[in-house]
Amino acid sequence: MTYFANGHIAKSDDAGFIMVSGTESIDFLQSILTANVATIAVGGCRPSALLTPQGRILIDMMLYRLSDQDICIQTDQERTGDLLARLRRYRLRRPVTLEQSLDMHLTLWWGYEGTAKPDDDSIFLDTRHADLGCRIISTTANLPPALNIAKPASCEEWQARRIGQAIPEGAIDLVPERALMLEAGLDKLAAVDFEKGCYIGQEVTARTHYRGLVKRRLLPLRCQGPPPAVGSEIVWQGKVIATSKTAAACPDHPKHSMALALLKLNDIHSIIEQTATTASSFLSINGQSAQLCPPPWCLPLPVPPKRR
Repeated sequence: MTYFANGHIAKSDDAGFIMVSGTESIDFLQSILTANVATIAVGGCRPSALLTPQGRILIDMMLYRLSDQDICIQTDQERTGDLLARLRRYRLRRPVTLEQSLDMHLTLWWGYEGTAKPDDDSIFLDTRHADLGCRIISTTANLPPALNIAKPASCEEWQARRIGQAIPEGAIDLVPERALMLEAGLDKLAAVDFEKGCYIGQEVTARTHYRGLVKRRLLPLRCQGPPPAVGSEIVWQGKVIATSKTAAACPDHPKHSMALALLKLNDIHSIIEQTATTASSFLSINGQSAQLCPPPWCLPLPVPPKRR
């Protein structure tokens, strides 16, 4: 066994943190969030979200299990205050402490060598996809010794990996009060659990899952040219079929970029069929050609529900 070493690191500047503790902290989060909080092992992390009663995503987050009763919630820095206020509203009289942490940092570590995570409580393996590496949360600027020989890189390089694997994060990818868990593929990333019981928005989310009502899917596009601005029109066969979400330059090809887009399943299947027969999808963003690139974990894609 060899521990992870080398690779690339980048410090995130837009992460906010909330510490949740108390004898009922796990039960409290279990009752309102989408993920199965109770099954997160100490030292593990898992994506999750807080939904509206109608099943729309309010705020997405990452949960870190620090101990039996302590959870660290990490979300967009600008949305931390909103999330904290909502959690306090739902807490009622439970013996749960909720505090925003202003001295914590998030560092991303990827592309390393080795087969095992170093034995360090601040290093969490990102289980959403192997390409995303590890996440380090700490209260000091000092990084674990294992990262001393890692090469500094930009967050955009990590973002390109995330986008290329169709992993959504933040309010651009998951528009508050509009985005749905299953359309974003979050059910495949352990961000929602269909067996754990009730949580806010559970009824609608479960019905969408069991009845096969997913109509769209968030997928990556490989684009020629620089990263398209958020909201750039995606054109196929002469009509606008969607707009772009987060985007980043491809580290392996400076003239290409990756962008996420929420596309109708009918369009996705048609584009894939066209690409298979003509070797071209005729997709474009900002007048530049683009290619639909669903990662293997997304396949097979859901079949769109039939119209009644």
